[in-house]
Amino acid sequence: MYNLSKNSRVSIYHQLTILLSLVLSSIIAYGQGHDSDALKKEYPLLMERYGDRLESRNAHYIFAVDISSSMREYESVVRQSLVTFVNAVPDGDQITLIAMCDENNTNYVNSIKCITINQNVRQSIVQTVASPQFKFLKEKDSNDGSDGFTMARKVLDAMNVVNSSDMTFVYLLTDFEYWTHKNKYNKNNENWGELKVLLTDKHKEMMCKYGIELNCDKVSHPEAIFKRELDDIFGPLDYQQANSAVILAQWFEHIINDICAHKINAMLKADWKDWLLKSEYRIEYDGLILNIVGNAPETDLVSTFTVDLKKSNISQFSTDGYGDSQTLGIINVPETFFPSMINIDSSDVDLVIHFKSPYENEIKKLQGLCSESQNSIDAVNFDQQRTLVLPAKKIWNSMLPIWLWGVIIAIVLLVIVSVVLKYIQKPQYRFTNFEVRRKAAGSSRQFNGDTQSFPYSIGCDGDLEIPGATWKLMFVTKRYNPILNPFRKTGYYVTLEAGDFANIINDIDDRNIDTIQIGQTSMLFRYKKTPMIRIEIAEGSTNNIIYIS
Repeated sequence: MYNLSKNSRVSIYHQLTILLSLVLSSIIAYGQGHDSDALKKEYPLLMERYGDRLESRNAHYIFAVDISSSMREYESVVRQSLVTFVNAVPDGDQITLIAMCDENNTNYVNSIKCITINQNVRQSIVQTVASPQFKFLKEKDSNDGSDGFTMARKVLDAMNVVNSSDMTFVYLLTDFEYWTHKNKYNKNNENWGELKVLLTDKHKEMMCKYGIELNCDKVSHPEAIFKRELDDIFGPLDYQQANSAVILAQWFEHIINDICAHKINAMLKADWKDWLLKSEYRIEYDGLILNIVGNAPETDLVSTFTVDLKKSNISQFSTDGYGDSQTLGIINVPETFFPSMINIDSSDVDLVIHFKSPYENEIKKLQGLCSESQNSIDAVNFDQQRTLVLPAKKIWNSMLPIWLWGVIIAIVLLVIVSVVLKYIQKPQYRFTNFEVRRKAAGSSRQFNGDTQSFPYSIGCDGDLEIPGATWKLMFVTKRYNPILNPFRKTGYYVTLEAGDFANIINDIDDRNIDTIQIGQTSMLFRYKKTPMIRIEIAEGSTNNIIYIS
């Protein structure tokens, strides 16, 4: 056997520690490759989305280890597991190591407070964890104790270091039994509430926190347990019992394997929160139909959504859709044939938007692994409750659309106007002069007549009788509805009741307007128009010209 000096033994110890750390790094690198493959198999869609970003998503790991005498049986496995852990996490991650003992010595181990890991730092941390600097206390040691209050404050101080990663893993390894020289087991002498305000919103949303209960069966003073105070400060911790060093070693192996999953969950939650903050919705009307109009950026995290709402005058309604205007509900009022206006007052509408995602199954599985549910404050929740403003509105209510009612009203008005126009026109009451010039055998005779009402006849056996005439003209008035009979005009008409034919001629330019035979009728002039025509009837050598004025 060789007789080595103390310094030589320490040097060899440190060299062996470094060699061990390098071996562990190789083993863990191999294991991490298998972990990545396992994650791809378990979460293929999420790994496709976030796998390339895992190394760039840094985290801060805070270990607060109870080194009081009651924890000595865990010393070896804690040292070995911390070395393994430090070698497992990638460069760029941060680590804090806190040793908890009495009120005067609970502190960061060798100033390892939010230290960013690289190869040199990793080697230094490994040496510190393996060295006597990080030792568990013996019974009756003057530093023995479990100052959970100072430990919690040190954790918060480390989290609040400038440039500390928002994604924080907090691991508290203790039996959670408070004891200090000053207060003994009376934890209530400390103002735990003052620590709560030190936790920022940034870390509330991206913090994974675990309470690893060591020697929980050996607690002698349950009233000194400070788990409730920690839960009030950090939010509920995930407590796991480790009653032996073997179980603690298994737990360390478990957290090393699950770090990637937690990182994926953190990136997922950040993307989800950012998308929700940029998504806006409003309610618009389309008659009795309510539409929800979404203004949301495109994302592969959400494919469609459904909307449910409950309100007294709105029927419950659901729809599938994404991005564009979607039907939200229908105003629940009975439709009537005759129109009416419904006054809708402005009010708040409580609704639930159910988002559908191709990642949904993987996300729920991931949440189970990370010990969170969709009801957690910052977790991805596919059911979002929203309160939207229902705008005040006057709504047309009828079985027929408003445009059709407009057409109906227009038709009715036209009919009424046409009927009125038809009956206010009275062409039968008009003072009219008739002058008949009859030329036969070189002689000419003139016959005059007048009337204030129609019908009026001229010729043989007429109101104005023409001696020797073989023809007869009947002057009448006719009234037509301008809508129902647009091609027939109200005015004065003539019918040839006897004779062969009659020519109706424009008296201005001698243009023949019409020729009628016996029994035929022709219009002479419109109501209230000045007659500018004459009628000529030939009887052999006799010519008859009728002037109307």
